[in-house]
Amino acid sequence: MSKNETLVKVEHLSKKFCRKLRRSLWYGVKDIGAELRGSKRNRVKLRKDEFWALQDINFEIKRGELVGLIGANGAGKTTLLKLLSGLVKPDKGKITIRGKIQALIALGAGFNPVLTARENIYINGAVLGFSKKEMDKMLEDIMNFAEIREFIDMPVQSYSSGMQVRLGFAVAVNLKPDILIVDEVLAVGDAAFRRKARNKMMELLHSGISVLFVSHNMATISSITSRCLYLHKGHMVAIGPSDEVTSLYLSDSLKRSKASQNQMAGEEDLMTSAYYTVPEVFALKKVRLRNTSGSDTDEFNTYDNITIAFEMEFSKKIENVQLAFNIRDQVNDMVISSSKLQWNARPCKGIVKAECEIKKNKLREGNYNLGFYVSDYDGGALFKSNAVGSFTILADMEIIRKSDSTQGIMVMDTKWKVL
Repeated sequence: MSKNETLVKVEHLSKKFCRKLRRSLWYGVKDIGAELRGSKRNRVKLRKDEFWALQDINFEIKRGELVGLIGANGAGKTTLLKLLSGLVKPDKGKITIRGKIQALIALGAGFNPVLTARENIYINGAVLGFSKKEMDKMLEDIMNFAEIREFIDMPVQSYSSGMQVRLGFAVAVNLKPDILIVDEVLAVGDAAFRRKARNKMMELLHSGISVLFVSHNMATISSITSRCLYLHKGHMVAIGPSDEVTSLYLSDSLKRSKASQNQMAGEEDLMTSAYYTVPEVFALKKVRLRNTSGSDTDEFNTYDNITIAFEMEFSKKIENVQLAFNIRDQVNDMVISSSKLQWNARPCKGIVKAECEIKKNKLREGNYNLGFYVSDYDGGALFKSNAVGSFTILADMEIIRKSDSTQGIMVMDTKWKVL
C-alpha cells in the first residue's frame, strides 16, 4: 500500500442538467431509449434549457490525503460528489476509483427511514460486501461512536437530524472505506460531535484512507486539509495548497460581493457595513486564528485565549493606518468590538503583519464571524468586511452554568502587536 497510489482520478469530467422538470424527464426517456438501442446519444452539445453543472474538471486524490472542496452555493460541489459516488453518470470525461468509497453527502442518505438503525447498519454493510459476522463485530463500535445505543432499534425516521448525522458518519467510518466523502452535513451535528468526527478523520488518514471534505468554513479547510479544489459555476478555478486556494476563494468572494453592491452610502457605519475595499491600495492576504498553544484552529472553548493574525499588503505608502476587528454571532449581532490600532510609528507599504489576542474569551457556545476594518490617515476606509473568517465556541457544561459569558456588545481594549 503506497502513499503515492492514486485512489481517485478525474479526467475532463463534465455534467449537464435541464432547468425544466418536464423537459428533463423527456430527455431522460430519450437517453434511456438511445442506450437500449445501442446508439450513442450526444453528450457534448447542450439541448434546449440545459446547462453545464460541471465542465472539464481534472484532479487526483492520493492514498492518505485529505483534500478540501470549496465553492459558493451552485458551484457544482454536490454534483461532483454525486458523480464520484456513482449516483449520476457523467456526460463527458472519466472517473477512476480504486477501492471502496463511502459518501456522507446528505442527511440520512442510504438509510431506509422505516427500518431501525440496526437494520440499516447491516444493509449498508451487505451492500459493501461485508458478511453478517463482520458486521456483528463492527456494530459495537458504530453504536459507541454514534452514541445511539438505547435508540438502536428505533426507526430512523424517528431520529433527530443530529442523531441521523451521527449514525451516518459512524457507519461510514467504521465500514473502513478507501475513500471517504464528507459533505457539510456534519455542520448539523452538535459541536462536541463535530470535534470527535474531525479527530476520527485524522485517524483515518494515518491508516491510509483518503478523505474529500466539503465545507464553507475556510478556517477549517485551511487547518485540516493539505490540498484544496475550488469550483465556481461548474468550472475548476484552482487546485493546490489549501492556504493559497482558500485565500484566492476569499479574495474572489469579496470582489464579487463588492461588484454586486451599488455605491455605498457615505454615512453608513464602517463597522456594520457588509463589504468595501480599495483594491489598488490594500489587499487582505491571510487571516489566522490560533489557540493558547499556538496551533491554527477554528474551534475554541469559552475562556480560551484567541489570537487573531492578519497578513496585509499595501501597494502604496499609507500614513497612520488604523486597524480594528469585530465579532458577530450567527444571527449577525455584534458581540465584540475591538479598540483601534493607531499605526503612527511608520508608514505602511508592502506586506504587513499584525495580530491581537482575546484573553479568556467569554463567548457562549455557537458559531461566530470575524470582521475587519482598515482606514488611512483621513479616516477613509481602505477595507471593511464582516466575513474575513469564522470560528466555533464549543459546548462546556461547567462554563454554561456560569453567568459571566458575553451578552450584548463587549468593547475590548485590544493589545495589538505588529510583527
